[in-house]
Amino acid sequence: MKAVVIALEGQNFDKLEESLKKHSPEVELSVLDATTPETISRDLLLFPQFKWSWPMSSNEDGLDMQTGLYKFCYTAKDQQKKIACSLSHMRAWKRCHKLEQPIIVFESDAIVTNDLTNVSGADIIGLNDPRKATRRSLTYHGKLESRHFDTGDIIHPVPNLSTVGEQPVPHGLAGNSAYYITPQGADKLLRSALHYGMYPNDAFICKELFPWIRTAYPYYTTIDTSNVSTTTG
Repeated sequence: MKAVVIALEGQNFDKLEESLKKHSPEVELSVLDATTPETISRDLLLFPQFKWSWPMSSNEDGLDMQTGLYKFCYTAKDQQKKIACSLSHMRAWKRCHKLEQPIIVFESDAIVTNDLTNVSGADIIGLNDPRKATRRSLTYHGKLESRHFDTGDIIHPVPNLSTVGEQPVPHGLAGNSAYYITPQGADKLLRSALHYGMYPNDAFICKELFPWIRTAYPYYTTIDTSNVSTTTG
């Protein structure tokens, strides 16, 4: 199986490499140089119809009538980093589609905790432990753990974390630091980005737009919480 790690030039991902050697030495890892605010214009040449359709300030927050999703501005020191991060993931999808085989997409803070060689069962599968990686992470974890004990399944629907009366925010993978994707899944994401416009990648890959996405428990990866986010930091 092939994998890519999205990393800035000179960025350290030794923990990812070490964990791969320990748990999945047969996975072939290559580097995908991350898009940065300075390279957005260059990388947009790959996506000439690209449009950004997520709030860049809290004044733009609100319900999107096309999707029924509540869109809200993400906290970040530089909103251009959100666009850059999403372009990096889109380039990974494009690579998967071109390779015509499934790949695993890592961000540089991912750490592998389980054997990845048998991951399959859906076109997109989140691999990451949600704890400390996404909103309401303990609820996310608890719902997956409970379903696994009830069914014995390893691949699960993405859980709903909202309560009655809350805004209909997207429910996606746990942080997008690690996920499995097939060429078919990559094609569906790229086509949908043309239709809906692009969001922050962890909001875009959500069950409201893609009901067929899945997530794994027991988990295959966790994150290195000692790293500062290159997207929001």
